[in-house]
Amino acid sequence: MADDIITAGSEFSVIVPEVWSRRFYDVLLTQLPFAPIINKDYEGEIQNLGDTVKISTFPEFDEAQILPEGARNDAEALTPTQQNLVIDTRIVKDFIITNRAQLQSLPHMDKLRDLAIFSINKKIQERIITLSIPSSSAPDHQIAYDSGTTLVLADLLEGKELLDTQNVPQGNRHLVLDAPQLNDIFNITGFTSSDFITDGAPIQTGNLPSALLGFMPYFTTEVSAVTHLFHSSYFTMAAQQGILIKEFDLGVDGVRAARVNVDWLGGFKQLDNKRTVQIS
Repeated sequence: MADDIITAGSEFSVIVPEVWSRRFYDVLLTQLPFAPIINKDYEGEIQNLGDTVKISTFPEFDEAQILPEGARNDAEALTPTQQNLVIDTRIVKDFIITNRAQLQSLPHMDKLRDLAIFSINKKIQERIITLSIPSSSAPDHQIAYDSGTTLVLADLLEGKELLDTQNVPQGNRHLVLDAPQLNDIFNITGFTSSDFITDGAPIQTGNLPSALLGFMPYFTTEVSAVTHLFHSSYFTMAAQQGILIKEFDLGVDGVRAARVNVDWLGGFKQLDNKRTVQIS
């Protein structure tokens, strides 16, 4: 007579416990570099009251002249221009959790709040990218890759020269790349050779140096193979109300649940279309 075998998968299946880990396995999230590096100089001025920031710009005087002795010089007037930063964008993400779900499930509220905040920050970056439109007339700051969508040194130098020609300050320049163009960098010898770099070991670490041609490099998969070169002052945004999280008990409506509303109120404005270059 054959032996009967007790197995965990059948006979003991009803008494084998299942363990639910309290550690969540995080989803992979895209990087969001734009918002932290663009200009926010006007944010403090709108947080108290109002819905519009009036931003004035004075043009240059004409070149000064050498005045001969005894001669008269005519005074020159300047007319400033003005742009509006309008606080007209509310970005939101809400979710509802039943009381039973809160009582019977693993702790989750912090994770849901973090993901809601990330969703808002992702939308903020999407608005910055959408509203970033470089000059398309002379000088044209919307240029094409020399070869398909492969980023080469000549592409970066062309973008740099366009900014240099506009007298864009050398400091506070930034470079945002998509994944293919990020990895194209490692085919540019001057950016990876120990003969040229002063910090890091890009080929060994897979990380870019802290600066390339004077630009601080960043990476995000949200730019759709477009390379962005810019000075942080080309674009500004202001939050009149930073990310606000409110929880409401829905019991007054007879629903045994809590609603969490996550809000951001602010505005976006591209200030100068010649302080940015896009390669696509």
